[in-house]
Amino acid sequence: MSKVAAIYTRVSTEEQKTGYSLDAQENTLKEYAKNKGYEVYDVYRDGGYSGKNFDRPEVQRMFKDLSKDRVDVILIWKVDRLSRNNTDVVNLIDNELTPNNKKLVVTSIEMDSSSPTGYMFISLLGTFARYERATIIDRVNSGMKQRAEQGYWNGGVILGYNSKDKKLVVNEEESKIVKEIFELRSIGKGYKVITNILNGKGLKTKKGKDFSIAGVKAVLHNHVYRGKLVWRKHAEWSTKRRKGKTDPIIVQGHHEPIISEELWNKVQTVNEAQKKSFTTNRNFNGNLFLTGLLKCPKCGAGTVMSKAKGRKGDYIYYYMCQAFHTKGKSVCTSNLIKKEVIEPKVLEVIKRMINNKEFINDLIGELKDNQNNESSIYTKDIKIYKQQLQKLYDKRTKLDEDYFNDDIETTTYNRLMNGLQEKINEVEHSLRSLESKLDSHNVELDEESIIYTLKNFNELFDQADGKEKKLLIRSLIKEIHVEDNRKDIKKITFWFSSVDVLPANKTRRAVS
Repeated sequence: MSKVAAIYTRVSTEEQKTGYSLDAQENTLKEYAKNKGYEVYDVYRDGGYSGKNFDRPEVQRMFKDLSKDRVDVILIWKVDRLSRNNTDVVNLIDNELTPNNKKLVVTSIEMDSSSPTGYMFISLLGTFARYERATIIDRVNSGMKQRAEQGYWNGGVILGYNSKDKKLVVNEEESKIVKEIFELRSIGKGYKVITNILNGKGLKTKKGKDFSIAGVKAVLHNHVYRGKLVWRKHAEWSTKRRKGKTDPIIVQGHHEPIISEELWNKVQTVNEAQKKSFTTNRNFNGNLFLTGLLKCPKCGAGTVMSKAKGRKGDYIYYYMCQAFHTKGKSVCTSNLIKKEVIEPKVLEVIKRMINNKEFINDLIGELKDNQNNESSIYTKDIKIYKQQLQKLYDKRTKLDEDYFNDDIETTTYNRLMNGLQEKINEVEHSLRSLESKLDSHNVELDEESIIYTLKNFNELFDQADGKEKKLLIRSLIKEIHVEDNRKDIKKITFWFSSVDVLPANKTRRAVS
């Protein structure tokens, strides 16, 4: 009996840009499988994914089929197509393939993991792939560092300039916006005020969007506008985050500054003064657990935290429109929603819902229906493909009989059989893909866990801290809409249901 092979191909986003081809890999591997007598179970293609780990959709689907014993051999063109992390490759061979009499074959060197020599070469190639990746990254970073230290731009999009051949050229129209931002800040205007002014005039960012507070702040802290370049604020940020923080390199650039050194210093003086006087809202961060879920009744945007001092000197907490908060009054108004008014009403709706047996039964029924409907679609399609496949098998049998009975000539037989076999291979591939998807979908619904979680929600919520309350609410609720009066709930939409729950003074629920 012939071995069943999985063909795996991958290209990264950068490799796609340079013409690296998934099709070329697939054709090479299919030809190899044909020559070796392997039956191809399926082709798994990850386009636009890095090879640094196994966090890719198609490689994970292949591993599922491998675990279900549908595949005996994994065919790859080169080791780095599967992973550039040698540890991942070796663990796959040691823990998944070898114990189950399966193997990995690298066709470019015709080595497989089942032999000591093949194992050694694959391991070495994996090590070299990782080394090569690290070397390339280091070489690129060194080159960029050298350019930066010499005052040259390393590429990228920035308001106020156009980048031509990695050189910054002043964009006259955009530079006027940059100057206005700095001038407004130099006279003490806040980030939000500046944002409101820009958006009120209809001015746009480099990408044609409304200005935000974060965007304005980024402009005001960017040394590029005074003719300098900053390099390496964070080293290896994607992997080390704040641990990669380093002393930045600030050098004189080869581009024309948009603002004067005098204006830059004025703005930095304002920034420092406001930084010292500014008090954050971190003392209540996490306590407003509806943040983001609660929608602005006017524009539908999410909400953020806000507070104001009451008459007695204590703070009153609100949910504020996020669009207003980040982009100002030209986009929306604050539409403040009192925390003490809205939160109890939301909790009351949740408690009423999870104690309603009819709702829970309907919910579980709906989840089952959704699951069954999707499964039935796969099952129906599988049945159709099986019927098509059986007809093709019958045709092949008939063709064989005609040939052996000398009813057709060899050339005719070969021509018809080649076309028929291609069609059979195509239908078999589609059938196996559907079967794989059906298996992945058919996970048994755990009713007891759902009921237990809902029934114990109140107790869990009461014991939770601010951050945990946020997580609990977000695990249930997708979004909350309030009436125009900003006091009453309009509807609540839950993640696990297409049913919108309405407050008690309205119809119990309505389908969206």
